[in-house]
Amino acid sequence: MIDYKNLNNYKKSLIILLLSIIIINIVIFNRANFKSSFFILTLIYTSICGIVSLYYYNKTKNIERTVFMIIVLFGLLCVFLSPINSVSDEGEHFMRSEITSHGDFFPQYITQGNKSGFMSIDSLAHMPMDQTFFETNSWNTQPINTTPHLVNSAFEQNPFYAYLAQAIGIDLAKLLNLNQISMLWAGRFFNLLLYASFTFIAIKKTPILKVPMAVVAAFPLAIVQAASFSSDSFIFSFSFIVIAYLLYMYKAKEGSLTKKEIGIFTILVIILGFSKVTLGGFALLILIVPKSNFKNPKDKYLGFLSIFITLIALLIWAKFYAVGSISHSWRASLFAQKHVNANDQIKYLLSDAHGIITFLQIGNQIPVQIDALSKLYTNYNNFPLFNIIYALFFILFCLFYQIEDKIKRNTRIITAFSLFIIIFGTYLVQYLTWAPVGAKDLIESGVVPRYFLPIFVLIPLIINYKNSRIKNNETLIVTCILIFLCGMLTFMAGMLY
Repeated sequence: MIDYKNLNNYKKSLIILLLSIIIINIVIFNRANFKSSFFILTLIYTSICGIVSLYYYNKTKNIERTVFMIIVLFGLLCVFLSPINSVSDEGEHFMRSEITSHGDFFPQYITQGNKSGFMSIDSLAHMPMDQTFFETNSWNTQPINTTPHLVNSAFEQNPFYAYLAQAIGIDLAKLLNLNQISMLWAGRFFNLLLYASFTFIAIKKTPILKVPMAVVAAFPLAIVQAASFSSDSFIFSFSFIVIAYLLYMYKAKEGSLTKKEIGIFTILVIILGFSKVTLGGFALLILIVPKSNFKNPKDKYLGFLSIFITLIALLIWAKFYAVGSISHSWRASLFAQKHVNANDQIKYLLSDAHGIITFLQIGNQIPVQIDALSKLYTNYNNFPLFNIIYALFFILFCLFYQIEDKIKRNTRIITAFSLFIIIFGTYLVQYLTWAPVGAKDLIESGVVPRYFLPIFVLIPLIINYKNSRIKNNETLIVTCILIFLCGMLTFMAGMLY
């Protein structure tokens, strides 16, 4: 039997999608764009992907499978069309991935003659930057040159497991004796596949906030990062898994949780924290799990032990491994030039009231971060109209997306406090390790929106407004996800090609 109501919703959503694509292309219209075959092909490809994804969701109502499809379909476009070494620090992530591909999980910083660095291969030492694949034929078409070559940076401070997917792609390209561009494409593709798979698992696992997680996971900036060599692909998707496991504990049946679940959650947060230390703040969220969910109610208080263990583990990791490793890169000379020194910065904060005033103005960074929501590539322009529209959409979505259960005040407070700690901690760490000593503006900390993407999933737990008269229209939300992706990736094609 045909569900005419469902069919009508699909038709309405399809019309909204197609009209939005037309309007977006009128807004970004440039005569040169429509003379570019790449722009036209991108417009056609994204439109088809949008229609197929919307149809699939309307037919299955399965959000995790739909998001997996969306990530792969739109991410594939980024895999092939994103310029080489255009995503933030992609070249350095590429080098670390290649080093990981031959089993060197803990790269050694060595000195040969008057040069210091990490041993990679010749192909990566001569890699172009910010050039599309057809602009770099002299590099693209050459066979992979595995001659050992010293490279100056390789993200030594990051854990090896954030690069395993990319390494598999590189190994496959080497095994098949393909050309150099194939290493880039294969590494990006396997990284994208990891992101899509972890996201699928997380959305399937979480009992609540499935749609908010889908909205964040399919954010254009997240997909561009996932379709590169960046370790952010692992960080974002593993964050979703951490959040999903937390929400599983939060919604568990009374008397069903034991010490085992606390142990698993602690391990997950530590694994994530080694990749991005400030995300260790997720450990605080264990306090939202109701005492009644534990078989032994006293186990609830082991949450404080979990937080302490996470904190100690991350402090040890940072002090004895990560912080010292940062200087084993091009950053060392830059830091010396800019006078970046964590110890001196701490002394400044403790001795000068202006340092405290600087952090009291952290709210001024909100418009700065909104303005960078569409900054897909380091050295290319953003899309200001997208930033405004998306920010409004996401705020309204968080406010009015109806969560089945009423959220308790304590849950809202603890969640808000945890996210504040992550945000404040991110600015503090960046201020200590990136900003010049005595910097008077937090913008000099180099904080960008992607640092906060994972925590956006939990915002509905804080500001959500429950009203029985408001009904969720998930088909419309999926439509909005697709509109933003089609718009941003078409803008990307017009900007690059």
